[in-house]
Order: sequence, then structure tokens, then C-alpha cells
Amino acid sequence: MTLAELKALIGKGRALTLEIHAFEGIIYLVKIITDVGETMLKKDDGDNQVFKSSTQAGIALAEAGGTTACIVHQCAYDEVIGHEPCHAEDPSLRTPMDLRLLAGLG
Repeated sequence: MTLAELKALIGKGRALTLEIHAFEGIIYLVKIITDVGETMLKKDDGDNQVFKSSTQAGIALAEAGGTTACIVHQCAYDEVIGHEPCHAEDPSLRTPMDLRLLAGLG
């Protein structure tokens, strides 16, 4: 799904979840979850849309009409400040992001 397709989906009022996945703190990919499944945000050529920061990804999602997202990062060593140690089967930490605060920054 491209940003244009995401914008159209949001415009139709479809329920969805936006996740910004952090990989080693150097690349960020967006996962879009709907009632029919999940997909990654893609560029027009079909490759994954890669962002250099969670803020950059959030700005793009805000411009598409998104209002909330969740930053997902792995917690292998319980080193993320401000979070409890990971004890669940899923070692991901989830930090909510209010995209409305980023609207207009792009």
C-alpha cells in the first residue's frame, strides 16, 4: 500500500492501525493493519518505504490523514528508558505517537 492508497483508505473512514517499526535505530518501516490483513507501506515501485526516523515516518502518516500510530521497537536487553523490562513472549516495546502533533511539519 502506498501513501496515496493509505490516504484514500483513511479518507473513507476505514478502521486501521499504524505501526512504525524501528530496526536497529537506523531504519523505520510502517506496517498498516486493517480488518482484512496487514501490509507494509510501499513506494510506487513496490519497494518498502524506508524512513530515517520515527518522526519522519510520523510526518508522512500525518500528511496521509493518520491521527495515531505506535512505534514498535525490539527490547532484547531491557535497555529502553521509560519502559518496564520485557517479560512477555513478544519482546517488542510499543510507544504511542500522536500524529496530530506532526501535521503540517512536512
